[in-house]
Amino acid sequence: MLRRLELIRFKSFRDATVDFGSLTLLVGANASGKSNLRDALRFLHGVGLGYPLAEILGEKYGPGGILQWRGIRGGVREVAFREASGFALACTVQPPQAKSRPYAHLEYGLGVDLSNEGIGPRVTREALYTRQDYLWDSDPEDDPPPQQDEHHIRVRHRRGGNPQEPGRISDFSATRPVLSQFPDRNDEPLNVRRACTSVLEIFQDIRFLDLDPNAIRQPSQPGQVILGDRGENLSSVLHGICQDPALKNQLLGWLRSLTPMDVVDFGFQTDLSGRILVQLVEANGQKVSALSASDGTLRFLALVAALLSPDTGRIFFFEEFDNGIHPTRLHLLLQLVQQVCKDQQIQVIGTTHNPALLGFLEEEALANAVLVYRTEATADSRIQRISDLPDIKRVLKTEDLGALHAAGWLEDAACFSEPDAGESERGGDSE
Repeated sequence: MLRRLELIRFKSFRDATVDFGSLTLLVGANASGKSNLRDALRFLHGVGLGYPLAEILGEKYGPGGILQWRGIRGGVREVAFREASGFALACTVQPPQAKSRPYAHLEYGLGVDLSNEGIGPRVTREALYTRQDYLWDSDPEDDPPPQQDEHHIRVRHRRGGNPQEPGRISDFSATRPVLSQFPDRNDEPLNVRRACTSVLEIFQDIRFLDLDPNAIRQPSQPGQVILGDRGENLSSVLHGICQDPALKNQLLGWLRSLTPMDVVDFGFQTDLSGRILVQLVEANGQKVSALSASDGTLRFLALVAALLSPDTGRIFFFEEFDNGIHPTRLHLLLQLVQQVCKDQQIQVIGTTHNPALLGFLEEEALANAVLVYRTEATADSRIQRISDLPDIKRVLKTEDLGALHAAGWLEDAACFSEPDAGESERGGDSE
């Protein structure tokens, strides 16, 4: 799981930190910074895929000119806060427990310089820490290694058994995150390579789903078990899920709860090219294909298919994940997501503009709900847990959280509690 993310001079964030739970709901007005937080997670996803910095921020094309990766919105020129010379991201992750993953807690940080257009974006600071000490660091406080040139970055390893001896130094290219270079170095310590791989796998497992009913309605080839970011391949993903009777019954139960349809089974119609299209079979025998199903039903099916399919990912970022769900069913949607997060050991981060959704948050989900906002005095985006707003517990005894959000009370309370709301922007670079 992702536990924490710190953003320093990234997009609209001057200096902000967000903590994640198994379900983290992001609320805030338009242009408050929610999409910029998504961009930060996409940047880490690009690190996990092993891309160079220029491709993470720009674009990556594969053989035949096929676009494999869309860069961060705004590219190099707009990725740093107020045209700063660079930015930094730091995160805390919790790898899955296994003998090949010796660390249950890892902290990763990366600083990027953007000042030299001739060289392009380059790593200026990078480190990986355990709870006890660093595994490697380009600038440890006790003994930073001398850096040679702008094209390379040196990192120092943790000291060995003799505390008087400095840790070894390794050289890497500065155009690509060191984290993704370590696993390819067979001469590096095995525990360090495994720790780097653990973090990379977590970054790789982040999925960004912005479900589009038009993409969901398209038939797909059997065996395509990974749901596309817009919901592509839904029919074949559902076909794979239905091979497990328990998962199929679970899906049918939730579908009946969240829609007025009395669905008792799934059918799959095959076209001349062998592609399949899902059909919803009702108790009276009527069949409704994905071509005719409502947008809300399709978005819900795609959301659940993503969460129930082990091949799709382990960490999900959903844009407006409650979109298309009737207000009377919102509490069921939250119950579903929380149950699946627990049963499948996955993590969901979702944005919403729906005040009614907040009113159904249970205690654990409310503790992880996050407000993204901007103050009137400064241009930077800020992040604060809703449960940490001043006097929120007393207020919620008599007021509905959704009504408070709709009235703008959350933003007012957050801005009122800012001690430096009127201070000028702090200077400095990304290092």
